[in-house]
Amino acid sequence: MIHTLLSVLPPMLLGAQLILTLIMVKGEICPGQRGRVHKVLPAVAVLWLAVASIHLDALLIAGAIIYFCSKVQTKKTRDEGPLTVMYGADILAFVSVLWQSFQYGHWSAGIAHFVSLLVLGGIFAHLMMTIARSRLQAFNRLLPVGGILGAMLVALCIVPFAYHLEPIELSQLTHQVLTYFALMVIGIIIWCWHIVASKPVGKLQLVVAQIVLLISMFGFERLYQVV
Repeated sequence: MIHTLLSVLPPMLLGAQLILTLIMVKGEICPGQRGRVHKVLPAVAVLWLAVASIHLDALLIAGAIIYFCSKVQTKKTRDEGPLTVMYGADILAFVSVLWQSFQYGHWSAGIAHFVSLLVLGGIFAHLMMTIARSRLQAFNRLLPVGGILGAMLVALCIVPFAYHLEPIELSQLTHQVLTYFALMVIGIIIWCWHIVASKPVGKLQLVVAQIVLLISMFGFERLYQVV
């Protein structure tokens, strides 16, 4: 179970890294926001260290992020820090997740694993941006939309995966697949609720959405690894 959970984390961390890097490079953020973004980055490094227990290459990614964090300030700052190190961490993470995706027994499972970065990475980045009190309001709409697209891609990948199963296996797994689908839809709805209700996004809302979506992707990951 722990192995499966750790297998779900790399796409999530890759997606979050890419979004946070984009914000640090292209986002029009004030010194206070930059410092707060720097402050939440260690959470990504810690999770990569956890992933290193099953994928040793994650140590390099965690090390690069830790080095970057050690060179920047977490208070008000205009210093961008050694962004080339962050670019290196992003490239390593991308290659790592892509390589992991090729290890699945069926191509659709590998694609679903990779595109889950849009769902889990998007919600995790959104949560960290909210904790960092980001004022980039456009991301409050863009990230949930990206999550919807990612969820649609994951759903499409299940069809060819289910097609190659034996009828007995498919009948045994149908209930689980429908349950994980339902959880994914519920998680997306919770994530998008601030758009539907025209309210400010809340931390509790994003935490609940993160947990529900993690459970959903964890369930799909178990199916991919067992079958």
